Amino acid sequence: MLFHEFQLTQRFGHAFQVALELHQNQIRKNTHAPFMTHLLAVSSLVCENIGFLCDNPHDAEDAVMIAMLHDTIEDQGGMTTYLRLKSEFGDAIADGVLALSDSTPDPNNPKPAKSERNRVYREKLLLASPTIALISCCDKVHNLRTMANDYLVAPSPNVFWHAFSASPHETVANYEKLGEIYHQRLSGQRILTLFDLALNNVKHILP
Repeated sequence: MLFHEFQLTQRFGHAFQVALELHQNQIRKNTHAPFMTHLLAVSSLVCENIGFLCDNPHDAEDAVMIAMLHDTIEDQGGMTTYLRLKSEFGDAIADGVLALSDSTPDPNNPKPAKSERNRVYREKLLLASPTIALISCCDKVHNLRTMANDYLVAPSPNVFWHAFSASPHETVANYEKLGEIYHQRLSGQRILTLFDLALNNVKHILP
């Protein structure tokens, strides 16, 4: 499998600065590490894998930028943030982030239930480009790795699983459904092995 080389430019630097601005006060579940650790990890995974899928250097950098910004709409402003991304980065980046958002928060309307957001996310993923599917898979790989790592330092299993919106088995079932989509959309890609390994590690800590 050939990896096509690309570089990160000031375009990615701008995406990093916007992500830092928007997520600066956000933290991760359980360990309460800065949320930027997740965005950096997902961006790194995309950097290491997008070259196997994409042979256009500009599009490859776009994918890493989308990875860095992938939670901005969902967590930091909804469609107002989408319009900002569209203005500062263009349609491709803004639409890519929107495709990776399970919701577009609106202060005037309640957020849908987690099960409904998961369903909508999976439906969008079935129609998304292979690049968006890869970014999504990298996102879930890091989420799963973090879950397995955080479990090691949790005060108790109950405290650990209480941080999630769904039950432990519902949480893992959603990842299994996502895995089926990734294997369908990303056949032959290295990231699938990383996803399967990470998911199996989390299955081992199910109560």
